[in-house]
Amino acid sequence: MGFGIAIDVTIATLSKFRDNDLSLKTWTVPITITHVVFPAIGYYFFWGMGVWLPSLQMILGIIGFLLVALFIYEVMCESMGTEPVFGISSFIAKFFGLEEDDSRRFVAILAVSWDALWSGPAKSAQADAGNWTNNEVFLSFFVAGLAVAIIAQVALGIAFLLRKVKFHNPESLARFNFWGKFVELSVIGGFGVLSLWHGLIDGGNLYISIIIASAIMFLVFTKYRKNLIESEMSEAQEAVDK
Repeated sequence: MGFGIAIDVTIATLSKFRDNDLSLKTWTVPITITHVVFPAIGYYFFWGMGVWLPSLQMILGIIGFLLVALFIYEVMCESMGTEPVFGISSFIAKFFGLEEDDSRRFVAILAVSWDALWSGPAKSAQADAGNWTNNEVFLSFFVAGLAVAIIAQVALGIAFLLRKVKFHNPESLARFNFWGKFVELSVIGGFGVLSLWHGLIDGGNLYISIIIASAIMFLVFTKYRKNLIESEMSEAQEAVDK
């Protein structure tokens, strides 16, 4: 189960290869913590509460979706040089006293980890099938977290190699960044779709969710392609000139 969740983390990590600040401390450790704590909350609290309060699942799903939608909206506005009406990262930065880049990464980590809140039923079935004791169930959250940590760190290493790709002209770098941003937002958006899917209908598939999000982002990127390319070209020119 831990490795299954870690696959999701791997996809999310690789999609954020453009983030130069990703590291063991800023990504792997927090993503591991959320993938230990969130499944535990899902198993010990939300799953049981969901039986007595069915609307809780829908509420959590909508919250997760809105979190991701606001994140994507803010990134798109920034990419086109416009000010968002409401910036989720700015709000969190002010509320928790964080730097805006740190708060944006915090939102991304929450988005990637949110689906772990729904792992309660799967964990219960796994425990029943294996006749696990309460201690074994508790320990399993840390085993799953360790699996997530290992695979996330490996993915982080691959992401680091992707960042080492050299470009000798701004056009190539701009195209690379353009599609890199498209992939990142499509993957993060996929977690938002998955959250809403979980909230409205029991179940959900991450890969189908990413396909849906990719289709939506393709339309958005097509509509604002000129603005995005101009912004990326400006940044790419500065990077190449350094």
